[in-house]
Amino acid sequence: MSLTVPEQFAPDEAASTSILVIDDHELFSTTLALLLRSRRLDARQLTTEGGAEGILAQIHALPVGIALLDLYLGRDVHGRGLDSVSLIGSLSALGWTVLVLSGGQLRGNRDEVRLAAAIAAGAIGSVSKSATLQVLLDTVLTAVAGEQVMSEQTRNEWVLRHHFHQNRQRELDQRLARLSPREREVLNLLAQGHHAQSIAVHFVVSVTTVRAQIRAILAKLGVNSQLEAVALANHQIKR
Repeated sequence: MSLTVPEQFAPDEAASTSILVIDDHELFSTTLALLLRSRRLDARQLTTEGGAEGILAQIHALPVGIALLDLYLGRDVHGRGLDSVSLIGSLSALGWTVLVLSGGQLRGNRDEVRLAAAIAAGAIGSVSKSATLQVLLDTVLTAVAGEQVMSEQTRNEWVLRHHFHQNRQRELDQRLARLSPREREVLNLLAQGHHAQSIAVHFVVSVTTVRAQIRAILAKLGVNSQLEAVALANHQIKR
């Protein structure tokens, strides 16, 4: 995204609402902050290297306003993943209104699950980072004005999706909990692309033993193939 602020975004009437841009992509956050400042909005970028605690420390003395929060914040300086959804609860508890910045069109189930969780956690809506600068600006200004950026019906639909995903995950966890520790190890190796022969070598057992373990895994998970079992294992890993 270019750092150039289009001419149609000339300075407008001043607004006193504080706006935070919380995003680990410096070019994007810089561009967005410059755009908002061009409208005389009190916009500032926050660094994410210090993790959730560092982010919250940076806003400790700031007047509450709108937080533009990336759905995927990456990792802190220690390599720990930053959970945007958990951060929404913390920001909301401090009085901040959270608008989620998604990475573009939803690329699959994982994106949908995270966005549904973010809305259920209290985010007022989302706007795509791949949208035009005009759309980004209009959405933020709508939030600043205290108007809805997402209809109540759409919000309720996202919350229902969140509950659906939660129930599905609980059911998956229950099925995986039926596996013995060795069966879980075998399933993990299958998910990594190993076949029965290599798993047998890994555990120094016969192929017959491994095949019996695989049959037990399929029965306990209630699936008909190794591909289905691996899909369940991968779904839990990626959540």
